[in-house]
Amino acid sequence: MLSKIRKFWKLMILGGPRLAILRTIEFMRRKIYTKINLSAFIQSKLLVAGPATPLHALYVQLHRSINGDTSNSGVAVMEEDWDNLILLDSYRSDSFENHSSLNGDFSTKVSKGAWSLEFIVNNFQGEQFHDTVVVTSNPYYQRYSKLDQNTFHSIIYTPKTQGIESFDELTEKAIEAYQEFPDKRLIVHYMKPHAPHVGETSKEFKDKFGDAFPGMFMLYRSGVISKQELKKSYVETIGVIEPRVRNLLDVLDGKSIVSSDHGENLGERHYGFTQVGHGNPTTECYRVPWLEIECTERREVTETQPRGFDPADKKAIEESLSDLGYR
Repeated sequence: MLSKIRKFWKLMILGGPRLAILRTIEFMRRKIYTKINLSAFIQSKLLVAGPATPLHALYVQLHRSINGDTSNSGVAVMEEDWDNLILLDSYRSDSFENHSSLNGDFSTKVSKGAWSLEFIVNNFQGEQFHDTVVVTSNPYYQRYSKLDQNTFHSIIYTPKTQGIESFDELTEKAIEAYQEFPDKRLIVHYMKPHAPHVGETSKEFKDKFGDAFPGMFMLYRSGVISKQELKKSYVETIGVIEPRVRNLLDVLDGKSIVSSDHGENLGERHYGFTQVGHGNPTTECYRVPWLEIECTERREVTETQPRGFDPADKKAIEESLSDLGYR
C-alpha cells in the first residue's frame, strides 16, 4: 500500500493530478475486472481488446453491427504465397511506408484482427497447418485462443517480451527453427513496435518517472506529452527493431513477407473519440503493411505429423500480459 501511495504522489509531482488520477482509476479498474473475470470475458468471448471495458466493448460491438465486421473481409494470411511470414506486432501501414528501412514490393492489406487475439482466432483457430512452424513471444497463441497441438507442426514460444535482448532471443529461436525445419513454412511473430516503446524518447520518460512510469499512451491520454511526442516514440521503436529483422531476413531462404497482425492508433479522432493503442475498429488498426521480399530460390515445403508444443508456464504468460499493458 505504501509503495502505491508513493507512486501516486510521484505521478502527481512529475505529471500532474490528471495523470495520477487516470493512472489510479485504470489500475483499480483492471484489478476489479480481473478479479471478476470481466476482462477475460470481453477479450475471449467478444474478441475486444483495447481498454477491455464494458463501454469500449459496447462501442466495438455497435460498430460491428452497424458498419459490418471488418475482419470478415481481411486477408487470410495462410492462403497467401510465402515461405516466411514475419509479423511485427502493432506496425501501422502508413508508418511502415514512411519510416521502414526494409526493401521490397510494398502494399497494404486489411487484417482479420484489430488486435492479436482477434487476428489469431480468425486466421488459425480450428484449422490445420502441418507445414508451418510458429516462433513467437505473443502470449495470445496460448492465452484464450483454442490453438491445440494439431494446429501447426510446432509452436515455439519465448515468453520474454521486454528489452532488446528479448527481440534478439526470438531472432535466435527463429533461425534455429529454420535450420531444424528446412521443409516448413515459418511464422515469426515479434512483439514490437507494440508498447512499451524502446528508443530515446521513451527512455527519457522512463528515467524521469522510474518505477512509476505509466507508459507512453497514458502520458498522452493525460496530456503530459503531445501527439507528436507519442508518434516520435513509436517511430523510434521501429528504428530499433528493424535492423534485427533485417539480420533474420539475411539468413532465411525462400519468399519472405513482412507484415503485422494489426496496426495502432496514435491519437486519431473517430466518431468523437480520441483513439490510442489497438483493438479499436479503425482503419489504423485493421490496415497492415505487406512487404514482399525478392528471392531467387523457393523452399520445398511438406506437411508432416505435428510435433505440437510445450504449454507455456501460466505465470510467465501473465507476466508477459502485464508487461504489454493488458493486466
